Amino acid sequence: MKYIVVLGDGMADEAIKDLDGKTPLEYAATPNTDKIAPMCEVGMVHTIPEGMSPGSDTANLSVLGYDPKKYYSGRSPLEALSIGVAMEEKDVAIRCNIVTISDEEDVFEEKTIIDHSSGEISTEDAAVLLEAVRKELENEVFRFYVGTSYRHCLIWKEGKVLPFVQPHDVLEQKIGEHLPKEETFREMMKKSYEILKDHPINKARKEAGLNPANCCWFWGAGTKPALDPFYDKTGKKGAMISAVDLLKELQSVRECRSLKWKVQMAAYTQIMPVKRKQL
Repeated sequence: MKYIVVLGDGMADEAIKDLDGKTPLEYAATPNTDKIAPMCEVGMVHTIPEGMSPGSDTANLSVLGYDPKKYYSGRSPLEALSIGVAMEEKDVAIRCNIVTISDEEDVFEEKTIIDHSSGEISTEDAAVLLEAVRKELENEVFRFYVGTSYRHCLIWKEGKVLPFVQPHDVLEQKIGEHLPKEETFREMMKKSYEILKDHPINKARKEAGLNPANCCWFWGAGTKPALDPFYDKTGKKGAMISAVDLLKELQSVRECRSLKWKVQMAAYTQIMPVKRKQL
């Protein structure tokens, strides 16, 4: 028997004022899913083990049959391996978002995080910005690697797993209380802002009315993962379509084929009340 798993990670979203207080999923016209639902068994599944932080990393491991309590070693390591970073056993991988923070305040800690994705900045522009950061901050201990869009990677040689705050959890808040406790990372974030705030790419983005990608934000630390091959666990082979580095690595370590698929994406803020999207 063959199985198809379609996972709408984060699709539920949140209520939006411009959509009459509904979520994008509640507002959307869904004739196809409405047709299928009566023919299906409908229920709920708990994908996050008790005591673990909910996220795409732990949840998708669980959906694919890997107990997060046994296999999870952090989000960033999975992403790091997916972009070809050769991690050593004692290395720690840390997600490096290029985010947008406010630039009016003089004191760094008083600034507000505005956008965790810098307006879904292109990979090409983000790579140029990360290269500017690398020239100033990279050394034998810390190395930066380009990922996709705003999502990049920092490898800490023989580091340790530290607690960091996810930027998307603290949007519109002052960053001071959410900065890393480790002084080294606080200083790297401060320096990244100084490097990026007046970069030509960010000047152009501001002129175009786009959010500047003006600061590195670290989170999602973890060590090198070790997942058993999917076929060894299930006796089945598989294939995966995903635009997310995290899932690309789950696909690669599980020895599944990666299918390339051109997907056009739009921010939910572009869904107009007069146009209902079909799912």
